[in-house]
Amino acid sequence: MARGFNYAPINDPLVDEAASPGLAKDRILALADSRNALVRSTIAAREDCPFGLMASMAHDFSSDVRAALARNPRLLHSVMEHLSRDKSVDVLVALTENPSVTSEILDALVGHRKRDVQQAAASAMDALRTRQASEDAHTPELRDRVFEQAAARRAEALAAASTEGALEGAIAAVAADPPEVEPEVRVRTAPVRGFKPPIEA
Repeated sequence: MARGFNYAPINDPLVDEAASPGLAKDRILALADSRNALVRSTIAAREDCPFGLMASMAHDFSSDVRAALARNPRLLHSVMEHLSRDKSVDVLVALTENPSVTSEILDALVGHRKRDVQQAAASAMDALRTRQASEDAHTPELRDRVFEQAAARRAEALAAASTEGALEGAIAAVAADPPEVEPEVRVRTAPVRGFKPPIEA
């Protein structure tokens, strides 16, 4: 075994801790101050990295840390703009790989003086346009489906309202012109003089 192997940055147990899910915020902040750039890079790549910490890590002296931050899909737009002016090619290329990068930033990077940055930005721009075209192609179908569902609900509501209206109209008509009811005729009966009811045997 090579001497000092156990102390190599990649074998630092803090790297695994920095990547562990559900890490408390105070622990994230503590690990962001690690002397090991790999630990800081792991923190920078976390999607639950606090926004304030993102802004701070954008100034990290290690380009690996800034590159990891540049790939973070939850990166703030203001931090993206800052990193788009980074002097490191690795950071700029990493920024083009961010799924949340905007077309404005990619447009700026396409005109970068470094060829690697130009190519990465152009490729990302093509991918972004293809994705947007695909979304636009599915939009009419989705819009038609939503319209059909809304039309069906409206027809059901109109049918229900029509039925309720007819019922209410009938009730109102009965209330306005109630049917005539013949008065009950009561017949008064009186005993007939000289009449004797038969006597049962």
